[in-house]
Formats: sequence, C-alpha cells, structure tokens
Amino acid sequence: MSVLGLLLLLAGCGNDGESPGVVDSGFARNQRIIYSDGLHNENTEMIRLGDRILLIFRGGETGQTGSAKAHINVFESQDDGRTFALISTVNANNLPGGRDIRDPKLVEMNGKLFLYAISRVPGAHYRDLFGQAWTIRAESTDGGRTWSATVKTFEDITPSGRELYWGFWRFTKRQYLADGQQRETLYATGYNDGDTAVAFFASDDGVQWRKLSTIINSYDDVPSEAELQFFGDNSQTAVSLVRLDNQEIISDGQSAICTSSAPFTTWECGRRIEQRLDGPTWIIRRVDGVARSFVVARKHLPCTFKRTAIYELRGDFADPAAAVEVCEIQELKSSGDTAYTSLAAINADQYLLSWYSSRVDREIPWLEGQFEASDIWLADVDLARAPSTCTHPAPKTLCAAAPLPAGTTVFDVSGSHLLTLAPVIWPKETISFLAEARVRGTTIDLTLQPLDAVKKTAVGPPWDATGVAIAADGSFSANFGARSLAAAAYPILDDPFLTVHDFTLIGKTVSANSFCGNVSGYAQTIGDKVSDRVHLIGSTFGATRISGDTLPAVLSACP
Repeated sequence: MSVLGLLLLLAGCGNDGESPGVVDSGFARNQRIIYSDGLHNENTEMIRLGDRILLIFRGGETGQTGSAKAHINVFESQDDGRTFALISTVNANNLPGGRDIRDPKLVEMNGKLFLYAISRVPGAHYRDLFGQAWTIRAESTDGGRTWSATVKTFEDITPSGRELYWGFWRFTKRQYLADGQQRETLYATGYNDGDTAVAFFASDDGVQWRKLSTIINSYDDVPSEAELQFFGDNSQTAVSLVRLDNQEIISDGQSAICTSSAPFTTWECGRRIEQRLDGPTWIIRRVDGVARSFVVARKHLPCTFKRTAIYELRGDFADPAAAVEVCEIQELKSSGDTAYTSLAAINADQYLLSWYSSRVDREIPWLEGQFEASDIWLADVDLARAPSTCTHPAPKTLCAAAPLPAGTTVFDVSGSHLLTLAPVIWPKETISFLAEARVRGTTIDLTLQPLDAVKKTAVGPPWDATGVAIAADGSFSANFGARSLAAAAYPILDDPFLTVHDFTLIGKTVSANSFCGNVSGYAQTIGDKVSDRVHLIGSTFGATRISGDTLPAVLSACP
C-alpha cells in the first residue's frame, strides 16, 4: 500500500473537492476517500458480519483492461466504517490463461463466507465479447482473514460441447416455505459474453449451481448487470432491474423491470425506465412504516460524463402492469469512471455507502477515466432523511456543440493542412488527417486522408466532400457520408470494423491558415445496430496549414 493510502485509511477521510453538479441533500453525508494508491480501484462490495464490516474492491491495475495483476483487496472495520484495515487479498493467479478478477460479491451461508467474482482472459473486450467470463469462488471460514484458492463455480456446456460463458452479477437469498419446511436458496443473476442475455441461477449450498431460466435475451438491448429482490408473503415473486445499453453503447439507456413467479422458469420484462442504472445496489427498507426502494448506481450525463447517484423507485414491483416512478435523491462526489456501489447497515436507519470514482476535481469522459487512477469513496446514509417528495431526473439531452468563432470573412484556406479531430468519448486521444482544401468562390472541396496515429503516414482510402457551400462568414457543413477508419488511425479502440456514418464537419475559416469547428454523425463499431453506435456530437476539430516538411502544432478545436 502507498503512504497516501495508509494515511487515508488512518484518517478515515479524504479529498473534499466537489464534482460538478453535486447537490448535497443530507441523505448521504460525510463523503470521503477511504483508499487511494494511484492505481485504478473499482467494483466495491460490503457485508456486515456481527460487529465487523468488510469492504472489498478490485485493485492492482492502472485501468479497466483486465490482467493477472488484478486482485481483490479485503478491508475490515471494527468501528462502523470510520476506519478500515487491510486483512487479506484474493486473486485469480492459480487459474489458467493469466485471468483477471473483478466485480466481487460477498455472501455468508452455511457458516462460510463466499467471495464470488467474474474472471476474464486478459485484454479489453467490447460488449464483453471473447472475454470467456467465468464466475469464480473463494471461501473463508475465519471471516475473510484467509481464503481458499479461487475456483470456477459454474459451467454451462451445450449438447454440442460449446461452453456458454456467464458472469454472475447479483447474489440474493430467498427464505420461503416449501412442503411445510422453511427453506433458504441462494439465487443469482448473470450475463453472458456479448451482453445479449441475462439468466437466472440457483444454489442450495453456494457451491453447486443450476441455471433456471433466461430473464431477457436481446442483442439490441445489450442487457448486463441485473439487481434482484423477492416480494410477496412467501417471497414468491422475483423482480430484477436489468441494465440496458440500448440507446447507443456509451450513452444513457434504459433499465428493464423483469418479474417472475416461483418456480421462476419464465420472465416478463415489459416495463422500462428511462435511466440506465449501471452497477446498481438496490435495498428495500421501511422508513416511517412505509417500504421504500433505494437504488445507488451510475448516472449518465451528456458528452459521456458520469456520476454516482442515489435514486428512489416508487411503485408495485411485483405487478408487471404497475407503473414505476423514478426519483433522484442525490448526486455523489464523482466523475469520469465511477459507481459500482454497496451498502452496509450500521443500524435500522444508518448505512455505510461505498463507490469508486476518478478524481472529482475535474470533468473527464468515462472512457478516459477507465485508463486513469480512481479512488474508493464512503459516505454515511441516513434513511430517515429520505425526501417525501419526488424529484424526477432531468430529461435526456445530447451533448451541446461548441459555438463557432465570430467573424464575417471567407478566408482562402486552399492547400494542405493537418486536421485533428478530438472525439467526444476521449478528446485527448485525437485522430489525425491530412486535409487538402480548395476554395472555389462560394464552395470548398475537402479531402481527408486518415493518418496512422503514431507514424503519421496515410492509412486507408481518403474521404472526399466536393462542392460544399461556404457562406459569406466563412462557415460550411461538409458531409462525407459513410467511411471506414483504419484501426491504426485510432489504436485506443483497435477496431478493424470501425466506420463513421453521416460524418459531417461543421466548420468555419478563421484565417488564411486554419479552419475549425464541430463534428456530427456517429461511429459504428460492428454491424448496423443502434446499440453498437457512438454519437460524434460534441466532438471538435481544428486544421492548421502545413508549411515545409514538419507538421504544425496540433489544433483540435476552435481557439
């Protein structure tokens, strides 16, 4: 552990900087960093064990990309979360293929403490494709101080011998009466590689698992992390809140509310809410005698910015025909890559809340945050302070385009330029083009040649837009249609299937040596589905004349 991390643990507090837009309702107070070591820490989980609270999270790597460096840190608090001390770590190094470990969950059952996690082969996996997800398990008989080696806990093999890969997300106990006997079964939701289906699993001992049913199966909805609660006198109705990345892969989406009755062989998923609840934690508690549902999850803002936020969901979850109202209670200190939350009870009304976040003193896009350091945060939640009124989340909006420079002159920018595009998903990771411009009276012709990001040599065919009208103030809108972009031009994605559609430069000449503006259209990763698109609105570009053999300084937006 770093000296900084140790000091933060001893102090039990940290960075008090506000992230943009935070409103402190008093529901979650004393927001503080509990762990920081300069690495990418994420995926928190907590459990109360008598007078102890265990806090676990994934660490060991510089970003989201999986590798065998990843491990689960296990911390213990004996003073209701004021301070924590490291007591153990869990990794997947004994498993073949250099697998990582992430998304840990804790379950106490039959005198044992189970740590479940998802393990994938190394690398970044778009829509979790080719990650070969395993759900793995470690066991502890001494309250988390020591652990057995991690093992694969479930395997789904088709009759033809092909393995279907499932990462279990949420584990929930169901206590019920069957044949006159009190029973307890552990259930889990899990999603597959490709994020096309969420399934339902059950275990009587936490070790042997059986797949019961499919909750939702839809490529276009991109279902993944699914919360789980049981309702009714005999807990006979299961309700799952399922994350759907169905309104473009990085934008806000929806959440499906899925219901099933025992024995849970079929599900109804007709209800949707207009908030994509990533990495959710859902608790149901009585406040002033009324059962209320609280969800803490990642919130999505325009321009791919993120927050961690607290919501209340109101309605009859067990009735598939009943409406569900979404109320936003509070935005927590967070920015960049954030959320994956957990709650641990202190008493009937007081809870400890955990989440992770990139630095909160600046606004960065979610993708950039995945490659930067992130910290573990805690807050004290007081359910008695839950508001009685409902504040609905703000309507969804697109990223706003930057204003073009003022000016009333058409400059002759004919010649060769270095054109640099700053994508909204990560403006610092720019895309370079050799731009040939020809101003012909009231029109402009543009040819864009994509360049290798490192070598700055031509890759792939050029893009042309000819006869583009240019207004008296020097403004123009050049549509290049649909074009392919070589992986070498944007290696951060390393996607050989990347294309742009309706790609448009909305710009203005600002001098004889430069022009700049905004970008619209969308990028398509694979196929033609809306769920595999990324809007380019919010992206900017700048072009600077090339003189001689040396490329000019980069200009990626209007000055």
